[in-house]
Amino acid sequence: MPSNLKNVIVSFFKSILKNKKLSTYAFFFFIAFSFWFLSMLSRTHETTLQIPVKYINYPPDLVEENVPKNLVDVRVKAPGFSIFFFHFFNFKQLSLRYDLANSKPTTSGKNFFWIMNSNRKSIADVLGSSMEIMNISPAKLAVSFTNKSKKEVPVILNSDINIKQTYWLSEEIAINPLRVMLYGDNNRLDNLTSITTELLQLTELDNDVNQKVELRIPDELQCKTTFVDVQIKVEPFIEELFEQKVEVRNLREGYTLKLFPGTINITLRLPQDKYNLLKTDFLHMYIDASDISDQNTLEVQHDNIPSFVKLERIYPKRLEFLLIKE
Repeated sequence: MPSNLKNVIVSFFKSILKNKKLSTYAFFFFIAFSFWFLSMLSRTHETTLQIPVKYINYPPDLVEENVPKNLVDVRVKAPGFSIFFFHFFNFKQLSLRYDLANSKPTTSGKNFFWIMNSNRKSIADVLGSSMEIMNISPAKLAVSFTNKSKKEVPVILNSDINIKQTYWLSEEIAINPLRVMLYGDNNRLDNLTSITTELLQLTELDNDVNQKVELRIPDELQCKTTFVDVQIKVEPFIEELFEQKVEVRNLREGYTLKLFPGTINITLRLPQDKYNLLKTDFLHMYIDASDISDQNTLEVQHDNIPSFVKLERIYPKRLEFLLIKE
């Protein structure tokens, strides 16, 4: 059918070109039509235009009960040229934001609505300055929402962090928030125990880092939080190897205990600015004689050490002993 129509049109124009008298009439008809068309476009007309609507910033904890209206009818007075260009060259949309909408709570959710006269400026930006808005329909645009199921889950940092030699974490990596609320289908939430971030990759780290990392929000679920703040603090450390005497504690009266060996080697790591701590008698290594039983060695223990000091190595960890009755 289309090919037949094409053949008819081609034949029509060929006949016009062959007939000089008919082609003259066609030329003047085209000129007259052009003047009429331009005259119509230059006049002011009243008409109703349809503006497409785009909804943004959906509330993550709610789900739509009804499909929102996607077109708004606007009665305008405007030159024909403006109306013509709007129909063929205007691709703008009216954006309605849920976070800026009026809202009214219901027993099972919330109703959002916009008074369209309050959005005249946004509508005028879509139509163009040459159009006078006479009426907007509907006068009020409303969308109903119901509550979604929700579940709070912990955030797990997905990271590949390489710290430069002679540096270490001065404190644990901090994530804020540590837990987030997810919204969606109840069956989907039941199988979820945590949520991870996108990969945070850092190499040769030697300074503090404060960085936003995006969350990996599972499909079909929503979250009001899309990023978490990750704080990483590093500092230079020193490593010190020294020899330490081992004490004997909780030995019964009338006995002496001889250890083999009597001293041990200890490797400590601590921040550079705390180096002077090594000059003090802050660390006490001991064995607990009350642990003596049938075994022939005792484990080396130590008193609580400051949180910023890391006991890297004790050698040997267990000592042989000889219990002597006096």
